[in-house]
Amino acid sequence: MANRFENKVRILDTIRERRKVSRPLLAESLAINLPTISNLTKELLDEGLIHGDGFEKSEGGRRAELLTLNPSFATAVGLEMSLNGIRGIVADLGGRVLHRVEGPREIPRDADGAVKALLAVAEQLAAHGEGQRRPIGVGLSIAGLTGGGRVLREFPHREAWKDVPLADLVEQRLKLPALLENDVQAATLAERRHGSAREARNFLYLHIGHGIACGIVVDGRLYTGATGNAGEFGHTIVDPAGPICYCGNYGCLESLASPPALVDQTLQAIRKGVHSKVAEASGADLRAVDVEAVFRAAESGDRLAGNVVTKAGEYIGLGLANLANFFNPELIVFGGGVLIKAYGGFNETIERTFRSRVLPILQHQTRLTLSALGSDAAALGGSMMVFEDLFDRPQALFDLAHGKRPEARAARVARGGNREANDGRRKDRAGKAVRRGKRVHAGQA
Repeated sequence: MANRFENKVRILDTIRERRKVSRPLLAESLAINLPTISNLTKELLDEGLIHGDGFEKSEGGRRAELLTLNPSFATAVGLEMSLNGIRGIVADLGGRVLHRVEGPREIPRDADGAVKALLAVAEQLAAHGEGQRRPIGVGLSIAGLTGGGRVLREFPHREAWKDVPLADLVEQRLKLPALLENDVQAATLAERRHGSAREARNFLYLHIGHGIACGIVVDGRLYTGATGNAGEFGHTIVDPAGPICYCGNYGCLESLASPPALVDQTLQAIRKGVHSKVAEASGADLRAVDVEAVFRAAESGDRLAGNVVTKAGEYIGLGLANLANFFNPELIVFGGGVLIKAYGGFNETIERTFRSRVLPILQHQTRLTLSALGSDAAALGGSMMVFEDLFDRPQALFDLAHGKRPEARAARVARGGNREANDGRRKDRAGKAVRRGKRVHAGQA
């Protein structure tokens, strides 16, 4: 039988998952009598973890109050660093962006310079808010391969960057707990909690920015794989005879359909003498051509650019059909700068190819939709990581409600509080998973 503490945790998890729920529904779904539910929710209200948010529709009797998480309970910093630059936000528990800071658009080539730029943005964000509203932690949403929620193993197109301990560096500078996650996985978490996938339990998040990647949610939980690096969709091979990719393989989706690949293909054709509006727009300096120029030319009817863009969309749609056949998602969310801008018919080409290639039984059952969070998705996902970690350690959550702020990982380990062994992760006594947004590695599902 669950004790009082465990029942309060179960109530919080249910409210968090369902967003708004009445006390009678809590009693029914958790098999706890209504007077006990009333007492426990009063404690949660007094602790500031939840608050009332309207009433159910009347069905002849007294209307039941709806309970939801209190968005003002805490704030967190979310930082995004990718080849498109550095940006950060402060968000509350309800996913509202309270403050933004834009960092450099160009990432320094050296790791030290990039870390300094990231820390400068982090310090501006951490200083936002005072007292109880000061952020409780920092979530780092970083492009590339990560390790253990602490280390950046590799960053795209920066061969010299190896095993950069970003989370530790941020903790040392800001004296706040820090976590690190791949940017696309963080964006996927944000879509799950506050974006287009709030009602979905099995979905994919297709991200096209500088590269191509995919976030995966299975049974309501973010799946990150055995080493935390699942979702490298851009390195699935769609044409073994295709060009070589920077990863060393031939025919990766990244080498055929990513924005840099579109630019390279267009320029190669122009240098061979193919006429294109892309060349006219750039004058004599083809080095100024970017992917937006290619898309604009395609939209204006340029034959070369149109063919390049259409072929890329077909490759992506083909790869997406393979993923859907394997994962059977109910939803695919389109995110990242390229898809959010929805250039011309690019998104439509992806969807048309997807529909024609996916299994017939999935053809009309899998919904495709655009991200509701836009360019905020990855940074917001960073802040959500902080809250996910806090809800995975319920004692720390209740400590915060009573004024004790979370410790940085180094302090927890120094006290013998190794996170992996002692972070208070819980399982519902009835055997049901109660944390719907938690990251799941292979072997944990």
